[in-house]
Parts: sequence; structure tokens; C-alpha cells
Amino acid sequence: MAYSKLELKVGFTVFIAGLILIVGLMWFQGFKMEKDYYEIYAVFPQVGGINPGDKVNVNGVEKGTVKRVSLREKDVMVVMDIEKSMKLPEDSRIMLQTVGIMGARVVTIVMGKSTRMLEPGAVIQGRYDPGISEAIASLGSMMEELRSLTDNLEEIMGTFNENGRLRRTLDNLTEISTQLKSTIEVNAPKIDRSINSFQSSAQRVDSMLDKNSTMLDSIITSVNAASRDLPTLVKNIDAVTRNLNEITNGLKSDSTTAGAILSDREFLDKLERTLKNLDELLVDIKANPGRYMKVEIF
Repeated sequence: MAYSKLELKVGFTVFIAGLILIVGLMWFQGFKMEKDYYEIYAVFPQVGGINPGDKVNVNGVEKGTVKRVSLREKDVMVVMDIEKSMKLPEDSRIMLQTVGIMGARVVTIVMGKSTRMLEPGAVIQGRYDPGISEAIASLGSMMEELRSLTDNLEEIMGTFNENGRLRRTLDNLTEISTQLKSTIEVNAPKIDRSINSFQSSAQRVDSMLDKNSTMLDSIITSVNAASRDLPTLVKNIDAVTRNLNEITNGLKSDSTTAGAILSDREFLDKLERTLKNLDELLVDIKANPGRYMKVEIF
């Protein structure tokens, strides 16, 4: 049976449309020939809306897609299919970034410089960059804090402004500033003279130090020498102190003659009476010398 040209055209058109539909469905469902891709795993604290089929860019060029997203106990595992022709160094970095004003998420890989490449199935720790939605949420929180701060400032200003206290405080500050300015203007010559006098004194001190630098150096040298001799002096004083301690201990001890004499109370009393009698005898001899000495002239 012969087919008309119209039927052939319609059939060919339907075939092409079906082929396009199948290819499109395969593409939208992330269909890929296994031999053309290898898997890389990335771990993120959160993914912010990444879904299977989303693009994976390597240095800004699309080189793969997200295959699977798995929620774990403390993080999220993202499985990516990377083209086999794309070799990734071991020090490559993986980030989740926002592209476009709609806040679409994309996996971005920044290639490293290592000569060693990632093996299929390698696991990389990823980094999550907050997007526009997170920034807006953070901005809302900041606005709330700013509003609270503004309310507090208004309350403080209201407290200060109660009964005109703020105005009086400002007036007092203005008056103090005016008085201070007037005082400085009145005493400006005295202040200038004081500064000049101080500068002159400083110059005289510098001149005095320059003239007596030799004597100062000599004094410093003498002080240094004395400080070097100080340990020897301390050592000698320590030796004298030990000797005095030994003498004192000997006088206190009954085993030495001096110690025995000093500790014998009866002996000391007799010695005291003898010295007293001797003193009285000397006084009587001076008063009555004839009683003790008799001179005869032949």
C-alpha cells in the first residue's frame, strides 16, 4: 500500500517529536550514561534547597549534576556525578552558593593545585555560604535589635529630658566651655611664659648634663665598683656577726672562765664590795695622806 506524502510527513514529525520528548525526559530526570561520570561525595552542615539534578560547576563551568541528597544525623551528604574527563585535585574546595536574584542554589567546586587527584567515591568537607534569604532573615533580626536599641535611647533621652534636665545640662556644659575658653584667653601669656620657662629649664639641664658628663660617668663607675664589692662586704659582716655570736654564747656558758665569773652571783657581790672598799680607801688617802704615809727628816 502506497503512503501519501502527507502521511509520511506526519509520521516523521510524530517520530521526531517523540524522540525529542524521550530525550528531554531523560535529561530532566538526570539520565546519564554511567561510563561518562564518576561519583564524588560532599558533606555540608545544611544544603538550603539543593535537589537532585541541580548543576555542579567547576571553576564556573558546568561539569556535573547533583545525583542524591541524604540527610544524616548531624549533616547532609550530597552525592555528585562528575564528568570522567574532569579530574579534581585533592585540595579542591566545594561550596554551596546562591546564584541569581531568585536565590537558586548551585554546587561550586574550586580546583586546587595538588598533583594528586580525587578518586571516585572520595568524600570532601563542603562549605555552606548563606544566600539572599538567609541574609534577609539576618537583616530582619538586626532590624529588631536596632528597633530595641532605638527604644532604649528614646527612653534614656526621655529620662534626661524630664523637667528640662537635659536642657539645663547642655546649658551648663556651654557655660563651662565659655568660662574655660575665657580663662585660657586671659592666662594665655602666663601659659606661654610657663612653657618658655620649662623649655629654658630643660635646656639648662641638658647643658649641665653635657658639662658634667665626665663626672657623672665617674660616679656611675664608682657605684658599679661599690656594687661589685658589696658581696665581699656582706660576707665580712656576716663573719663578724658569727664571731660576736660565738663570744656572746661563750660569756653565757658556764664552761668558760668568763662565763663562770659572770654566772657566779656571790663572786660578783664580793667583787662589787671590794671595789667599793677600794674606792673608799682611795678617797680617805686623798683626804688624810698623813695617816698612811709618815716622812721623817733627819
